[in-house]
Amino acid sequence: MSRMTALKALPLAMALLLGACGVKKNTVDVSPSYNRAPTCEAAIVTYASRSEVPSNYYELAWIEAEGNSVYTTDGKLQEQVRVGAAKVGASAIIANPVDQSKEGVKVLGEAVGAKSATQKTSALAIYLPADEARVKQMCNK
Repeated sequence: MSRMTALKALPLAMALLLGACGVKKNTVDVSPSYNRAPTCEAAIVTYASRSEVPSNYYELAWIEAEGNSVYTTDGKLQEQVRVGAAKVGASAIIANPVDQSKEGVKVLGEAVGAKSATQKTSALAIYLPADEARVKQMCNK
């Protein structure tokens, strides 16, 4: 590789490194008057819909996570949602599927640092009183 080619490749390499940012997470309290002590990520059960939740529950917070699709996995987004749910005292989440940008131009734009290719997910953090013993055991509380 010539020196000139290496110098031309440097901005692309820098853009790739600088564009490799983490997950952005936003949490909105749904029931601000209902405060719970934090739980732990290991105790958070994931449900795909309200009808899957086996017992009555309290809605605590709406959590959204977003990351660039070139550097962030679906698992990393879901992990951040569970972390957010644990912080508000949840025992479970009702999760929406990860929505991912499929446009090649956007993915290419992300690869060069344009921050245009994203994947997003959201979930409702809930607390099930019936889960109290399980959560205490999982979180060593």
